[in-house]
Amino acid sequence: VVLRPGFIYGKRRVDSLEIPLDLIGEPLEKILSATENFTRPLNSLPASDLLLAPPVSVDDVALAVIKAVTDDDFFGVFTIEQIKEAAATVRV
Repeated sequence: VVLRPGFIYGKRRVDSLEIPLDLIGEPLEKILSATENFTRPLNSLPASDLLLAPPVSVDDVALAVIKAVTDDDFFGVFTIEQIKEAAATVRV
């Protein structure tokens, strides 16, 4: 299984300092997900997948990893949407 998230947000700890990446990532995820229909035509531009891909919660990535470890039918290369779908099936 290969998971291909873009920017992953959550809490990050460096030494004793906690960096709240979710303060940037979560609103950005909502904005980019809401405007996906408008930005989809830009996907053919170089590096647009890096700039326009919505961030993914570290929790969603972790749940997708759990799905990959526990489900033999879960294999391949997974996009951001597929990571979120896999996380939703584990979360329920």
